[in-house]
Amino acid sequence: MTTPSDQMTKPAQSVLQGQRLRDELIRSSRHSPLATIVTDARAENVIIAVNEAFERLSGYAESDVIGQNCRLLSGAATCPKSRALLRQAINAGRPAFVTLVNYRKDGQAFHNAVMIAPVYDKAGLLTFFIGTQLKVDGEVQDAGTAKARLAVLTPQQLKVLEHMARGMRHAEIAKNLGLSIKTIKMHRGALVHRLGVQTSTEAIRIAVEAGL
Repeated sequence: MTTPSDQMTKPAQSVLQGQRLRDELIRSSRHSPLATIVTDARAENVIIAVNEAFERLSGYAESDVIGQNCRLLSGAATCPKSRALLRQAINAGRPAFVTLVNYRKDGQAFHNAVMIAPVYDKAGLLTFFIGTQLKVDGEVQDAGTAKARLAVLTPQQLKVLEHMARGMRHAEIAKNLGLSIKTIKMHRGALVHRLGVQTSTEAIRIAVEAGL
């Protein structure tokens, strides 16, 4: 017995799969505690969605940035080398981490730790980018120092923190690691304690600084 999807042409199936992937990414970003941007790598990397955390961080409403490029956060003090690193990673379809000065909608400058990660479809084609952002106070510590701090974590705690730094929710982390949500929460509490910080956000900052 054939189904409607069986009767679809390959291009039509590809479009449908792309839409499902897009919807899944946007839905996931809505629940992320980190400021998150979703961009379309097939359409000059324009912004297709942001979450509330991004709106609070940047001062821009989602309606302000849809169809725009992430360059709108750049300004006079934004480091050209950091921007170039991001462009190179985007062109190569690979992850990247940079810290740079960005600007809110009201013109206020802030230090922004930015991570981008490519998203490929089932055919291996680059389709989207997920960008997470974290405001940091002043200059961040060097990657070597941050990595040294992470050495106190167990391998499993490190995996959990890595997923947290990507903006994933407990349920997503649990699914990816094959663990229960309760276990993920336990690891989260333990890694926060081991790192000597007070909150998950502080732990994520260390992960970001380490380029995790």
